[in-house]
Amino acid sequence: MAGLPSVQGVLDFLRLLSRNNDRDWFTENKALYLENKAKVENLIAWLVPKMQAFDKELRFVDPKKCLYRIYRDIRFSPDKRPYKDYMGIGISRQGRHGMCSGYYIHLQPGECICGAGVYGLEPEKLKKVRDGIYFQSARLRQILDAPAVRKLYGGAMAESARMKVPPKGYDKNFPDIDLLKYHYYFLERPIPDAEVESPDFAWHLLESLEAASEFNRFLNEALDF
Repeated sequence: MAGLPSVQGVLDFLRLLSRNNDRDWFTENKALYLENKAKVENLIAWLVPKMQAFDKELRFVDPKKCLYRIYRDIRFSPDKRPYKDYMGIGISRQGRHGMCSGYYIHLQPGECICGAGVYGLEPEKLKKVRDGIYFQSARLRQILDAPAVRKLYGGAMAESARMKVPPKGYDKNFPDIDLLKYHYYFLERPIPDAEVESPDFAWHLLESLEAASEFNRFLNEALDF
């Protein structure tokens, strides 16, 4: 579609970076990195104002502060590669490092995803989310059963977050106990590389994020309770 931001070429750059993850190569190809970074920044600048139409909590979000740094923190890691081989985008009312529920876009060859939710919550905040689900499980079921969520996210939270047993402190006979059996709460949609490279990727992405907005709102209401 004419006028849409394009990230064509970004995955190709990330493939190159994955094969040449060292400072000398990156320095020599800094212009190529900046060119592809600008494509992602243009996508964010297009997305955020449109997302504000279905999520009013994003009205003060600065698009320039949504892209995560490409540089890895290797101080305490055995993996000494200096650069991430992906680009991550975090959009929430508290910024990309916020501890509220937000939207996330991950661009990595063969592993692109988008979605919404919370990850890495402190125990007391995780309990708030679970309490919110416990007392409003019917509402969460309704959100997950919405046609757009079923179509784009399979009507379920990320399988990688599922626990084998329910968390302590909740009635094991609770009818919706399966909704509590998660380490984190996230709707995740895998995105084929071909879709990322397509001219209308931005519209597909916006559609996916809008479908996850009620889930995002539910989690933030639980966290604010």
